[in-house]
Amino acid sequence: MASLLFQSPPQGPQLYPKPNILLSKTNTNPLLTLRRKPPPNCTKQDHPTPSLRHFVLVHGMCHGGWAWYKLATLLSGAGHHVTAPDLAACGLHPKRLDEVNTFEEYCEPLMEVMEAVPANERVVLVGHSYGGTPVSLAMERYPHKIAVAVFISAAMPSSTNSLADITKELYKEGRTKDMMDSKAVYGGEGDNIVLRSFTFGPKHLRAIYYHLCAPEDVTLAMMLLREGKPFFDSSVTRDDFVTAGKHGSVSRVYVVCNQDRSILPETQKWLVEMSPGTELLELDGADHMPMLSKPKELFSLLVDISDRYQ
Repeated sequence: MASLLFQSPPQGPQLYPKPNILLSKTNTNPLLTLRRKPPPNCTKQDHPTPSLRHFVLVHGMCHGGWAWYKLATLLSGAGHHVTAPDLAACGLHPKRLDEVNTFEEYCEPLMEVMEAVPANERVVLVGHSYGGTPVSLAMERYPHKIAVAVFISAAMPSSTNSLADITKELYKEGRTKDMMDSKAVYGGEGDNIVLRSFTFGPKHLRAIYYHLCAPEDVTLAMMLLREGKPFFDSSVTRDDFVTAGKHGSVSRVYVVCNQDRSILPETQKWLVEMSPGTELLELDGADHMPMLSKPKELFSLLVDISDRYQ
């Protein structure tokens, strides 16, 4: 299993200013059903004592564990344990895309990480973009090992919003966008059209996904990105892919990136609205890759979340 493991250096933690985080109650777009206190299993204290946690970071489509390198450095530098697995046919994983036939196979590296988590430990599970779908499977399989699941501008299936419905919404949004020099292969007909494979082009990457990132991060991405695809086999499209009893028992936080040009902020908020009980946070000035464009702010946000959900 290809995975990046970050060990903490001997020096003490580094402190960064709190990010400019907009809570849902300040949003101009009314989401009255989302203006709530954290769920009951969030033990928020008036003055929480910071604790060292295990963060499991799950990348999006075509990416790999390398995408978290800035955030992982900050977390491990503060003493936290970080695991950033490469999903199948991603990053440094040895399989080719045509060798991965099912969603289950795609998620195997993450399931291996979760299986290895000690029974008395609960991780902070973080999913970005398409990485929210493998995170949802881990929530269904290992709810007792997860303190909180954090979705960053991510797909977020729930027992009240199926992956099929989410896919239709994202496709409806994406079909009007200019793909520029990226290459997408679609299959199916009518309302059943799905994305079969996708390859990033540099112009599309800079303009839509990485538009607030440093040029060197775009260069790194073009060196390391691989062809990817979403998976729509029976294991992920069935009605009980996630259930209220298991997946729904895990505390959830959704981080809206309000400068995202890939998944529009309105769509991100719709995902939260369709998953009652999810805490909504908004990261100001973040594009689709906040781990690269806003790493210090995202670091502070995740540490705050981890301190509140224990």
